[in-house]
Amino acid sequence: MSDQTANPSLSDSLTAKALWQNRVLITIAILFTAVAYGIAQMTGSPFQSGTIGHIGLAATLLGPTFLIFMMVHRFLYMALFIRPKSPIRQFLSDIRTYCLDPDRLITGLVAFLATMTIVGSFIFLKDFIPVLNPFSWDPSFAAWDKAFHGGYHAYELLLPVFGSPLATTALNAAYHFWFFLLFFTVYIVCLDKDNPVRRNTFLISFGLAWIIGGTLLATIFSSVGPVYYEAFGYGADYVPLMELLNTNHEVLPVWALDVQRMLMEGYQSGEGSRGISAMPSMHVTTSVLLAFYGFAWRRWAGWLLVAFAVIIQLGSVHLAWHYAIDGYFGALIAASCWYSATWLSRRYS
Repeated sequence: MSDQTANPSLSDSLTAKALWQNRVLITIAILFTAVAYGIAQMTGSPFQSGTIGHIGLAATLLGPTFLIFMMVHRFLYMALFIRPKSPIRQFLSDIRTYCLDPDRLITGLVAFLATMTIVGSFIFLKDFIPVLNPFSWDPSFAAWDKAFHGGYHAYELLLPVFGSPLATTALNAAYHFWFFLLFFTVYIVCLDKDNPVRRNTFLISFGLAWIIGGTLLATIFSSVGPVYYEAFGYGADYVPLMELLNTNHEVLPVWALDVQRMLMEGYQSGEGSRGISAMPSMHVTTSVLLAFYGFAWRRWAGWLLVAFAVIIQLGSVHLAWHYAIDGYFGALIAASCWYSATWLSRRYS
């Protein structure tokens, strides 16, 4: 029997501490869920949060990967810097004190549940964007995007470099890797005890980004993106790009095409995944947040994640998901959320 099981008061104390340390994040999650529930009631739709599904996915996919990563990290740290006389005994002791620290685990679990609650409410509300505000901004965004890039659509400027099947598939692979990297980082940050301000800043900014950028601004600037530009009757401006992607798909896989097709079928049928939304690019927004966190940890990590954010921006345009300005706007949202979260974390940590 563990000490925590034998001593309920200690477990209760750790839980209370975890709730207090995550109070800002929990408050944001509760308020956002309340808004989602209110919109469900207003539209006469059943409230179906995706929280449980994302927790299950994270537990089965990311959980084991994270534990392996943590164990390898601690072993290498011990071998390279500590160099104990009894490596195996020291490693097992280190695993117990670092990886199985009750305070770390309980605080991390509370943070992770609050974060996934925000993500679940976002996914629910994303389907309601065209209900609350029908898609209409695409012609304006396409025109502004072209004017901003000297009279060219942004994708036209990228074709000489990324127009080949190999480059297209490489960008698509990075775009898909975004999901794993983002939520793996969330896992790491939730369990970070070394720097509470840094930890809370990332988690709060992550929540604010999905609420402000992914929900509020996405609804105000309701748009479908270049991939669906022709299908929604806006013109043939992006037909050459879609033809290129389909041609490249015959040589090497372009997985984005399958996802795009699935979303359109869901939108048309009203079933399954149908959350179409272009402005702002949440891929870019969250990638920039990763870069901010990287700089808060190590400078080299920050620059590496800046490079990743640039790749995501390029991929979002070349794969026809977004107008380039969707990503530029997303980066500004990320910066605003990060500095707002920094203030909140320093005040309430």
